[in-house]
Amino acid sequence: MLDFWFTLSPFLLGLYYLAIFIVVINILLENRNPLKTHSYLLLLLLLPVLGLIIYLFFGQHIRKRRIFSKNQLINSAFGQKYIDEYLTLENVTPIHKALVSEQFDKLIRFLSRDLSPLSQNNKVTLLKNGEEKFPALLEALNKAENHIHIEYYIFTDDEIGIQISEALMAKAKQGVQVRMIVDGVGSLALRKLYFENMKAAGVEIYEFMPVLFPSFTSKINYRNHRKVVIIDGITSFTGGINVDDRYVNNGKYPTYWRDTHIKLEGTAVKTLQFLFILNWQFVSKQPWRPTEKHFPKTEPSFGSSYVQVNASGPDWDLASIMDSFCLAINSARNSLKIATPYFIPNESIMNGITTSAKSGVSVEIMIPYTSDSWIVQAASMSFMKQLLRAGIKVYLYKKGFLHSKTLTVDNSISVVGSANMDHRSFDLNHEVNTYIYDPAIARQLNENFDADKADCILLNAQDWRERSIKQKLLESICRLLAPLL
Repeated sequence: MLDFWFTLSPFLLGLYYLAIFIVVINILLENRNPLKTHSYLLLLLLLPVLGLIIYLFFGQHIRKRRIFSKNQLINSAFGQKYIDEYLTLENVTPIHKALVSEQFDKLIRFLSRDLSPLSQNNKVTLLKNGEEKFPALLEALNKAENHIHIEYYIFTDDEIGIQISEALMAKAKQGVQVRMIVDGVGSLALRKLYFENMKAAGVEIYEFMPVLFPSFTSKINYRNHRKVVIIDGITSFTGGINVDDRYVNNGKYPTYWRDTHIKLEGTAVKTLQFLFILNWQFVSKQPWRPTEKHFPKTEPSFGSSYVQVNASGPDWDLASIMDSFCLAINSARNSLKIATPYFIPNESIMNGITTSAKSGVSVEIMIPYTSDSWIVQAASMSFMKQLLRAGIKVYLYKKGFLHSKTLTVDNSISVVGSANMDHRSFDLNHEVNTYIYDPAIARQLNENFDADKADCILLNAQDWRERSIKQKLLESICRLLAPLL
């Protein structure tokens, strides 16, 4: 047997070197972000065989092009139909200088060019944690008359999941059209019986990119990370809260989950509806001709908030989530407050945050004291030195796990969504954020942020410098892999 392997090993080694050569050439020809290129090359160098396997599973863009090429055509064709038929007819809100500050003019124009029109006649209700979200969601579901569209990254068949599922099935039996999308990785725990029961009740349900090898799914690419519910084209829920008992904080789980969601009513729901239709066509492989019931007229009585709904994903031409974050950060004049569970910024985001602080803007960032991923936590901590040097206050949330994804600028605009401040949300996942131009909402979010400080420790520059060499080295190594996380 040993003689056999000795004879075979030169051929295997030659094949391995050939594979590495082809992979390296492929990485270079793709002209990716240099940081990501360096990370993959480093991975191939430090982990000779495992690095190649990781790249083949998670690093190739060929799969992305094959999966989403058709979706890009749908986006282009249906997107223009959406603008022409459903928004132009309602005279998409012009940028009123007196109502929406010129300070955010560039941000608004950027989003408007990416199928994210500025809309008025909106009412926004902030929902803190699952304790506020789920009762409001169940109440709205029970009032549905025409259709319910729902898509979640994580949907669990636990206590709260059963309540929502029963509400959906009851509505389907009443004749309400119920369409549901769950992510193939985030909702992997859903059993085949769950899908059979939902379909038997009349609920149309699809998995977004189901997976064949569950053991390799913890970081697989191109997930649908959105959390969206649309009811009758008028009411919607979106933000950071998935469907899982962990978010309810009822004592069932030891960890307290701090998160933020919104209930959105009015014209901006049309954009969320449009995004759902795109994903539905993708998962169902069927064309969909929307009707007026999907895009009903909205009345001025809904509310006075100006809103833009910003989406991004591997099927989007622009990295609009990241770019809009940059524009919002750079528009700050007085204050900037950021809450995110995963802080692994790229160079543009990091430069925007630190430059704002150095120019006199009060910048505060809140992240978890303990993350649910040690490697992500270590990579995040590697950025703290640069933040502290710029005069930024960093708060580490200790009460539980901070899962909120929010940003406020100058008590003027707010961002609530599904996107983390990391490379995965910027480049790989399907995400959706809501930009709210309403000082009242910004003040409320800032009050919540300030209240959460009581459950945080403020990072001290001196204590940070005194960390062990072992810890510093671990953080530096994880930072090298940050573009892949």
